Amino acid sequence: MARLNLILALNRTELQYWQKIVELDGRGIIRIECTAAAGDLVPHGTDNDIQLGLISAAVMQNVPENDTINITAVELIRISGLQPSARAYVQMYESLRRLQRASYEITESWFDRGRVKWRSVTMSIVVRVEVNGVAAATETAGRWQPQTQVAVQLDRTVMQSVRDGYLRAVDPRVLEQLKQPMARNVFVTLSVLRLQSDENLADTYRVPLMRWGIHLGLHWDRPDKVLRALAPVHESLKRAGLLESVEFEGRGAAQVITYRFHPPTADILDVPDSGDDPRAVGGSGDPRSQPETRQFDAHTVTLLTAEGVAPGRAVKLARQFPLAQVEVAMEIMAALRATPYRERVTNPAGLLLDILAHPDRYVLPDAAGRPSTPAVPLGAGTVKQKNKIRNTRQPASPEPPPDVERTASAALTLLSRRLNATTDGRAVRDEAVEAFIAGLVGALDLIKIGKAATVPEARALLERLRTRQEHPP
Repeated sequence: MARLNLILALNRTELQYWQKIVELDGRGIIRIECTAAAGDLVPHGTDNDIQLGLISAAVMQNVPENDTINITAVELIRISGLQPSARAYVQMYESLRRLQRASYEITESWFDRGRVKWRSVTMSIVVRVEVNGVAAATETAGRWQPQTQVAVQLDRTVMQSVRDGYLRAVDPRVLEQLKQPMARNVFVTLSVLRLQSDENLADTYRVPLMRWGIHLGLHWDRPDKVLRALAPVHESLKRAGLLESVEFEGRGAAQVITYRFHPPTADILDVPDSGDDPRAVGGSGDPRSQPETRQFDAHTVTLLTAEGVAPGRAVKLARQFPLAQVEVAMEIMAALRATPYRERVTNPAGLLLDILAHPDRYVLPDAAGRPSTPAVPLGAGTVKQKNKIRNTRQPASPEPPPDVERTASAALTLLSRRLNATTDGRAVRDEAVEAFIAGLVGALDLIKIGKAATVPEARALLERLRTRQEHPP
């Protein structure tokens, strides 16, 4: 969403329609048309903050299956980085209205990892808004109260991207210093565009001035107007600590901007602490009770809540444990579930927390690939067992290791559910299950197959692994 930049950075606009065709990186040309509803304006300015708040709330609520976020008015305002006030309630109402009524036609520019590379989409960012309480009608929009209940259904394409992990967390320490919507828009967009293919952040980002203007929604032919609009934004980003310098090369419309960034900070997302209620992403309406800002990796929260960890607890754990450590814990969980021990795992969340708290009990293979034996936790919720279970993270062998059942249910536990989404994926899934039962692939192999970026890659990996056992060197 940030790469496409569907919302104009301008604080004010009179546009009811815009179109852009621009190329900013090696990922292809961006082609988008936006049409507002009759008598309305296209999304712009603060609408980008509300959109970010809605996506943040979706993460906190574990990306609801019905794509609907249930939230109070004051919670949505706070999670969007705005200060509660009568004006903020009006802005929120107007933003939700524009996000629902504006239509986008995105041509061969929407990226789907693991399914198709690029596709075309026609959509509105918000599908449905339901308000329960004061100010359900347009003429009373200014009377929204802090505890007014709002249900917002986001477009399925947007929510699926969140589920797929397309969530670029941003630094709230920078956001809170940026007072203008345009500065916040440029900050979020730069945070995404500087991301390299290896997931590292580039020290610099170069972009032609006029292309940059078009991408941000500055639909002007005069480079001096674009420069004047960007000048205060650049100063704000320097003061906030994102930019070290901004350099210009060339003259007129041929100018190129080079952004030089300060050393990157950790990936964090600005979401208030929610306690243990997945619907509560903010504090009460009492201004004396401001929520504490939490810094965490949003994808880590998603992994933890998927195993039953309460969202509030997941946020605190995400601040404590890096994503890589949580992913290792998830693999250990999958390995344990492939053994008879799975019948004793009556509290998955408790077991996962014990794995994170006591990593020494769960030793993984060393760099040379030698298998090791993890100790089963003596206390994780209701889990109690003293014997040890062989770690299934080892090269496959024709004979299964002791205590590991080569059954279809064990294989399906280890394979990613993403393979269930398509006919080809299900075919690969079934072949992988058969290979596991026959002893041609091991538990770790199934995890790797499930993590393949695309179904063809998963099939190719499965073929290599089967060939390895059928025709050993």
